[in-house]
Amino acid sequence: MKELLKKIQETTKSLPNAQRQVAQYVLLNYDKIPFITISNMSKEIGVSDKTVVNFCTMLGFDSFTGFKNKFTKHVQSELAGYNNFETRINTIDENDAFNQIIDLEKSNIEKTLNLFINRQNFEPFIDMLDSASNIYIYGLRSSSILADYLSQTLRVQGYNIITNSLHEYFIDQLYTIKPNDLFIVFTFSKYTKKSIKALKYISEKKIPSVAFTDSTLSPAYILSDLSFVCETKSYIVHASYVGVFSLINAIITETSLRHKKRTKKLLDELGETLDYFDMFTESN
Repeated sequence: MKELLKKIQETTKSLPNAQRQVAQYVLLNYDKIPFITISNMSKEIGVSDKTVVNFCTMLGFDSFTGFKNKFTKHVQSELAGYNNFETRINTIDENDAFNQIIDLEKSNIEKTLNLFINRQNFEPFIDMLDSASNIYIYGLRSSSILADYLSQTLRVQGYNIITNSLHEYFIDQLYTIKPNDLFIVFTFSKYTKKSIKALKYISEKKIPSVAFTDSTLSPAYILSDLSFVCETKSYIVHASYVGVFSLINAIITETSLRHKKRTKKLLDELGETLDYFDMFTESN
């Protein structure tokens, strides 16, 4: 399936306009393909049934049915994989579980920080942060933790942050976004529909966007202007975000270095405020 999606992604720009629309629909909605008819799909995209068939033929399928079956098998395997806790946990040696987990987490961090695309996008991302009037940071479910962490660490450095993580008013906030703002989204497999729809909305409005995701085949990677691809391998159902947190720590270290005086001033003010509210226990 990855090979097929990559082929679609690579050929999209060279396709006729109508087939390009089909390609974009498939890349963003491949999980819907097993449950949709060719007529409904054509109607939803705004093209003819023949255009969809021609697109399937271009990819090497004899018919839309064959194309659809490919996605059906993929979705079934994804569902099985999502619930394969027992399979994953059984790969751990109970006598050496701690060391295995250490090795896996080290690998997640190293692969995330050393990935060429992440290193390539690091400085441009810092530039985007510095040039944005307001920074909207969005994440749902477990990604809300990442969104909140980046929001808090950048906010105390003087950036204008608007976090859209857990409350229901994110659409009201999103409506106010302007071309000189920046939209950041955290989304990992299985990608939440609201996150992708928000990014699609931002893309259509030509707002600068950055995605933290887990694959170059992620719909967020395709829609965003700049992306970070993070390794999230885990022995359990839930993804591991140590690589993402390490990348965020590298980002906030760089922003601190760029704005030493401002950061120190704001941290001193924050410390005084925390003292005023008697926030912490006394230190020995």
